[in-house]
Amino acid sequence: MPELFEEPSKEKFIVHIDMDSYYASAEVGRDPSLKDKPVVVGADPRNGMGRGVVVACNYPARAFGIRSGMPISQAWRLCRDALYLKPDFAYYERLSGEVMDIIKEHGKKFEQVSIDEAFLDLSDSVHNVREALNLVSEMREEIKRKTGLTSSVGIAESKTAAKIASDLNKPNKVTVVPRGGAARFLATLPMSRIPGVGHKTESLLRAKGFESIGDIQQTDPKVLKTLLGRTGSWLWSAANGLDADRVRERPIRSLGTERTLEEDTSDWKLIEDVIEGLSRELSERAEQMRIEFRKVGIKIRFRGFETHTREKSLPAPTQNYSIIQKEALALLNDFRSSEKKVRLLGVHVSGLRATKGAQVSIESWLR
Repeated sequence: MPELFEEPSKEKFIVHIDMDSYYASAEVGRDPSLKDKPVVVGADPRNGMGRGVVVACNYPARAFGIRSGMPISQAWRLCRDALYLKPDFAYYERLSGEVMDIIKEHGKKFEQVSIDEAFLDLSDSVHNVREALNLVSEMREEIKRKTGLTSSVGIAESKTAAKIASDLNKPNKVTVVPRGGAARFLATLPMSRIPGVGHKTESLLRAKGFESIGDIQQTDPKVLKTLLGRTGSWLWSAANGLDADRVRERPIRSLGTERTLEEDTSDWKLIEDVIEGLSRELSERAEQMRIEFRKVGIKIRFRGFETHTREKSLPAPTQNYSIIQKEALALLNDFRSSEKKVRLLGVHVSGLRATKGAQVSIESWLR
């Protein structure tokens, strides 16, 4: 594709960086002897009788069929020779800070979207794709050298296209969407590739005859707006690589984490184990960031993608693990009588503030 390297160019260069199998790779990074071995981050399987779920696993573990959110006992049955490691969320948070600091140094406009994902806008820093690729290569090499972690990267003219591109050729690859070629690049992909297009939206579109992103591209945006409201207008723009969402630093208003279960379940012991793990992760992240929260919330998704959320305000700010777990389980009590099987669980905290005595200002971690 020689057109990728034409000069000069006024095009946009939006980069999405996604760390590969982050939690498991973090463990390999601090213990290189684990390289190429199946690594599972999660509860202790205790000879196949362990409770809890797989928090994360690396690609060698995935080759055995192990997946994030799977019951740890099932992972044990699939691969007893895997290395099962207890999550160290404080370490993952510190390492993420190192990674994000490196990414920030390579672009003027930076936006962190999760513990292991970020966007850069290089439009003011490079003039063509060759320069963008060189800068991204330097960044990825520095991350690898300093942390031992690999990353997958997408480069495009919009955030949506860049994010989709980064996910297409995992792990440890860079995917470029040609200038002016986002629509062609996306056309044959399933609609679910667009971030934010969930099962409900996809089902509605399929009922109207849509099969791929290309079908969205060829539809009058007014039709999509009639079907989906303002979301329809955004969807048409995203499908055509024209969404105008800018890369910008956003204040952190909440912390959250969720797990999609390997199999839908009505086993409340397993559900409680998942909530315990999610609560501990959030508590340790809050401690590492030296922040506390005033609200606890949950998300529960049943088979059929029926989703509910609940939230409760606390009498005083805290970062205590047992409080998160207690309140999350209390919020879930509304759903215990349901006969539907659970597909996904999430916990979040909000109403954030810096803890007393913290040496950093609230603005520093909000950035």
